[in-house]
Amino acid sequence: MRKTSLIVISVIVIFGVITSGCVPFLVSTTSTAIPPTSTFSPLPIAVLPFYNSETNQINVGDYSQQLSTSNFQELSTVLQVMTEQRDVLTPEQMFVLAIRLFDLGDNDHAVYWFYEAQFRAKLFQIAIDPSHMGGIGDPSFELPVAYNAFTQLSSDYINGYAGCDIDNWVNIAKMVKDSNPKPPDLAKLFPGVVFVESSQWPLLNIQVAEGLDKLIGFLSDNKETVKQQRKANNLDARFCK
Repeated sequence: MRKTSLIVISVIVIFGVITSGCVPFLVSTTSTAIPPTSTFSPLPIAVLPFYNSETNQINVGDYSQQLSTSNFQELSTVLQVMTEQRDVLTPEQMFVLAIRLFDLGDNDHAVYWFYEAQFRAKLFQIAIDPSHMGGIGDPSFELPVAYNAFTQLSSDYINGYAGCDIDNWVNIAKMVKDSNPKPPDLAKLFPGVVFVESSQWPLLNIQVAEGLDKLIGFLSDNKETVKQQRKANNLDARFCK
């Protein structure tokens, strides 16, 4: 299986009107050269230093060792614990959880956590104080790069599966929106990063939710178009069992 790395850019369609101020989410409707994966086979993804499927290296702080398991029951236990701690999870923890769930065949939970990770990552990015944006080596610079890479490299697989049942995809996206009525404490989650005033965070959270609403609206209003695009690009044959 060909190794997917940071330098590969997935073919994606971005839904969300930039001029509206909403933060877009990603949905794949085209097929890349990435081959299909079989159940219990790790997705070939590397976003260093957080994750490398080739070496099973996971470095996301808490849960790193537990997420490396290839035992479904053990991962299910980790899922339960992380679900209970959702408010204090970082995007990289959520992204890796989504990837590992997909690796072991729990695809619906993988879709849910992929969008949870995107939601928190987008909130983090737009809440950074632009006057304190650092350079290479600074988390305010490095983390957005990593989160964008996780999104792009995972989206072909996870959205490829999600599109097998568009109604279910919409329902999962709604669940993610409903589970994020208010922002987490960004300062505690990301020490060392300077954010805009916390009084602005709720409005930024709404902005991210509106981006997710646009994805939900597009999928709801264009089911047949999405199905036709998926058929043309062989996505159902690749991802729908």
